[in-house]
Amino acid sequence: MLKHYEMVLIVHPNVPEEETPTVTDRLTALITQQKGEVVRLEKWGKKKLSYKIKKCNKGYYFLLNFLATPTLLTELERVLRYDENILRFQTVKVGLEEVEALRTQGQKESKEEAQVGELPEEASPEG
Repeated sequence: MLKHYEMVLIVHPNVPEEETPTVTDRLTALITQQKGEVVRLEKWGKKKLSYKIKKCNKGYYFLLNFLATPTLLTELERVLRYDENILRFQTVKVGLEEVEALRTQGQKESKEEAQVGELPEEASPEG
């Protein structure tokens, strides 16, 4: 049975920003290969850490919501422990009602993103 998990990742700041998606793509690929489901992936950006981790003051933050089996979660955490690009990660189990809320919120955001930039010609700002 799939359970819902939420994971916060901190990626090493020496990884170029354009290469940070490769780290998360690898995780999402592992989840989908093992018959899990990625519900949502949020990029929070580069932020200052509360304390130094591996001599770093900053890191790229990501939030990953996914459905997985406990064995998949164990494998995912094993992969993260040996990845040098990951400073820290933390996984928590979340209730199923939050999964549905995330899905509906994600659908609303995707509809809003599709509408952005579709301004009528008369309403377009002058530059």
